[in-house]
Formats: sequence, C-alpha cells, structure tokens
Amino acid sequence: MNNSFTKTQKMVGTGVLAAVVIVLQLISTFGLHIGPVPISLVLIPIAIGAIIYGPSAGAFLGAVFGVVVIGMILGGLDPASMLMLQYNAPATIITCLGKGILAGFVCGIVYKAFVGMKKGTLGAIIGTVLCPIVNTGIYVLMVCFVFTGLMEDAYKISGVKAVFVTLVSMITVNFVSELVITVVLTPVVLQIIKIVTRASRSN
Repeated sequence: MNNSFTKTQKMVGTGVLAAVVIVLQLISTFGLHIGPVPISLVLIPIAIGAIIYGPSAGAFLGAVFGVVVIGMILGGLDPASMLMLQYNAPATIITCLGKGILAGFVCGIVYKAFVGMKKGTLGAIIGTVLCPIVNTGIYVLMVCFVFTGLMEDAYKISGVKAVFVTLVSMITVNFVSELVITVVLTPVVLQIIKIVTRASRSN
C-alpha cells in the first residue's frame, strides 16, 4: 500500500481511526461477548492505522485504546480489571497502555520492514497477526510476573496453577477470537480503503 500522505491527511486519518477505536471498545465492552469474555474489535483500526500511517500512528492508536480501557476501569465498567487496579495500580496502568502501544508499534514496524523488501502484502499479514499476539502477550507476562498473587486469591489456588487457570479462563477465548477477527477483517478493510483511495485519486 502506498503510504504517501501529507501531514494533514495523516493527522485526520489517524484521528478518524482513534474515534473508531473508542467506539469499538465501547461496543466490545457492552455488546460482544462469548460467555463472560468480551470480544474485542479494537485491534482492527489499530492494525489498519499502523499499516497505512506507520508505527507511530499504530502506537498512538494503541495508547488511545489503553486510555479508554483505563477510563472504563475507573468508571467501574470492568470489575475484573478494577481488582487489578486495586492490587497494583501502576502495573495495571502500564499493562493497559503498554499492550496497546506495543501492539500498534510492532504491527507498523514489521509492515514497514517488509515494504522495504518490497513484500508489503506479506508484511501486512504478519503485522496483523502480531498485533493480537503482542496485545495478549503483554497481558500474559504481567499476569505471570506481577498479578500472580491476585489470581491466587481469586481462584484460591497457588503458584503456577493460578496462572494457568487465569490463562485458560480469561485469555484463550479472547485471544483466539481477537486473532481470527483481526486477521480476517483487517485485510478486507485495507483492500476497501485501497480501492476507494485509487478511485478518489483518479477523479
């Protein structure tokens, strides 16, 4: 994809995607669930922004995602994350911001690297796959190394078992759904944007 945008176009496009991030996060929280697990669509605009506008835009959109999540936690809309905030507020904030920022940045930097090798399509695919992997991976690392005590209290079991139960009950469904949805829909949306962009430039 040709990413030759003016500074204004990049700012406007990133702003529109930021609004989409906010809306999709609210929809995911209130409307889309598999059992108790919310199904997130928010990684789609983050991946799209990272691919179209670059790693910095992807990181910014990931930060918007994190800020919205923190706001929802403070507003009492995410009871599980509220427990994490009460257990370790700095680590919770770092987790919310870090996983989104890194997911967007990694997606963008991988795509950019592959574009340099003239393999942009492959880069878009790999970057899109890495977006949910990084997002969930950061959460998993924080659960394993920072929030283990909270999980032990929640499940009344200790050590590795508490982490394992957390991963199975809270992450597996969420991660698989995020991966499938992001990988399937992001290329479709990118193709639509590509067609519309070509049509507008030809007029």
